[in-house]
Amino acid sequence: MRDMMQACMKKCRWCPIIPLIFGVVLFLPGYFLNAETVRILWLVFSCIPIFMGLMALIMMNTMFKE
Repeated sequence: MRDMMQACMKKCRWCPIIPLIFGVVLFLPGYFLNAETVRILWLVFSCIPIFMGLMALIMMNTMFKE
């Protein structure tokens, strides 16, 4: 079971980049919107997938170092 999980994690190593890409795509147009309140809301909601992807990358890297 352990070998199967390690093989799965190695194949899925790049999966956390997907939320990062979506976050960046949402973040860039959010910066150029005119209304200040919409801009702030857009930036906050677009940072959530970026932080989720970064946390997943950090967790996966620490799991592989052990």
